Amino acid sequence: MLGLVTLPLAAGCAFGPGARVETTPPPGRAEVDRAVRALEAAEAEYEAERYESAARQADSLFAAWGSRSTLAALADRALWLGGRSQEALGLPGRAGELYDRLIRRARPGSLRQQALARYATVLAGTGREPEAVALVLEEPGALDEDALDDYRAWVSAISINRVRGFATSYPPESAEAAVIHVQLARLLAAGGEAEEARRIARRVLAARPAPAERELAELLAAEAGAAGTRVKIGAILPQTGALANIGELLRQGIELAVDGYRRARPDGFELELVVRDDASDPERAAELVGALEREGVVAIIGPLRSESFAAAARARKNERLPIISPTATEVFGSPRDAYSLNDRVRLAQDNAADLGTWAVTELGVRRLAILASGDRVGAGAARAFEEAARAAGGTVVAHAAFDPSQTTFREPIEAVARAEPDAVFVPVTSASTLLTLAPQLFYYGLDRSIVIGNETWADPQALRRLESFATDYRVVGLSVDRVTEAGRWQRFVSEYERTFRRPLGDEYLPGLAYDATALALGALDGGGLPIPAALSSFLASGPRIEGVTGTLQPEARSSTVKRATDIRMVVSGALREADRSELLGWLAEARAAPPRGERGPFQR
Repeated sequence: MLGLVTLPLAAGCAFGPGARVETTPPPGRAEVDRAVRALEAAEAEYEAERYESAARQADSLFAAWGSRSTLAALADRALWLGGRSQEALGLPGRAGELYDRLIRRARPGSLRQQALARYATVLAGTGREPEAVALVLEEPGALDEDALDDYRAWVSAISINRVRGFATSYPPESAEAAVIHVQLARLLAAGGEAEEARRIARRVLAARPAPAERELAELLAAEAGAAGTRVKIGAILPQTGALANIGELLRQGIELAVDGYRRARPDGFELELVVRDDASDPERAAELVGALEREGVVAIIGPLRSESFAAAARARKNERLPIISPTATEVFGSPRDAYSLNDRVRLAQDNAADLGTWAVTELGVRRLAILASGDRVGAGAARAFEEAARAAGGTVVAHAAFDPSQTTFREPIEAVARAEPDAVFVPVTSASTLLTLAPQLFYYGLDRSIVIGNETWADPQALRRLESFATDYRVVGLSVDRVTEAGRWQRFVSEYERTFRRPLGDEYLPGLAYDATALALGALDGGGLPIPAALSSFLASGPRIEGVTGTLQPEARSSTVKRATDIRMVVSGALREADRSELLGWLAEARAAPPRGERGPFQR
């Protein structure tokens, strides 16, 4: 009992007249400054790509600040840093939890919008597109134009029943909801419900949608009923004249793609291939585009040459009509809805950038060198490799150019070898150049560096003819493996030879034509409506489509088709997964071997 009386008395003494009430003071300027410095240190860990450390520090900081109203803004930034760090660590589920918490607690503003966009991307990237779409619809206006393109792709991936449900709940007053209604109209039109598709399209037009949805809604309102199930795919190819043999190879690739679609999609669109002969005359392209447009084609494959491709793109009356060249090696002016699968400079740069990043971040070497031709393709690849390697933390210690028209490359090879790089990037544009250059790398001093090459180093013709000392443990960045049995290229070769009863050998052109057609047919399915604008919208969303020459991704801004880079190493003439420990083991063994003059070419 005494204890019970004593406590109030003690309390009365503490808070009696004139007593000072003790409360937790708000953090002073010094405390806030310390918190800012702690957050900046965690953010520096992220910028240095030490993601585990950044994630731990972000979690700790949020735990300390999350309930402090005066530090709420810093706590929100810690959550944002934690989410990005978890994504970088390949933990999208944990990242999503942090983004979700940030969305729930943060005040409206740019950080909350960024978190919402990232959370939606995480959801879509883990196969939860309906949840991503629902999140975006609840917060209209949170996505910028680039993120809206991703959102359009998510909407295209969900079922018509889901789309219909979203359309019922969200009228097309926002840009995000307009995407839903246009997709529903597109799916209804493809299913034969033309009048309902028109009604929805007109409702979208009354609500001031974004330009992409307005354009498609206008076409749907006008053409939904006119779009039948029979679809024409056009092609401009040389069927006569000096290039007729090339035209025939391209036509065969196109026909294989069309036949494959018919077999795989017996209930899909009925296809008709309409081929126009340019008689090997590049100046006929514009005239033939007009003829195909009058035929009502939804896409055009071809023409062959870069100048013809540019002329054909300019000649279209409907600039939304996709035109896809399998072989144009240059793109002039990046015309809208025109794509090339064979832009040599861009493909070489993409490949080189991927290899530069990989050499530093995955192989773990820092001292790099470059030996490349001085032409436009080689110089572009060298520049892209160097920029990517430097960005990843590597150093280019030597850079020399060679002339591929020569037969001896001693001087540039020795110039690079003197820098003693751990790895040297050697892009080559033809198998004939590689056959001459590869052995000389060994003889003139680059026998103690890991050689990193482009796709030419995996050319079957070169691998068959080169000795193992010139190819073993060379790293290759390629879009498709044409050497290993049972790969997608070998399956294509088997189908080609079975269909046309002739060997394909090392010929690459039919594969390019097949993939150009596969892009058009993928856009036909993805667009959901057999009109050019629907195919155009799908291609502009940057879909990834599996082809026989690689994983294809059209890039609207550059009018090129990117290919994913697969990184392998060559051992005994075969391609294998690039193994870091094996490669570094080979490097250590090569550097421990006697000097070059004391051993033969078959000794490593």
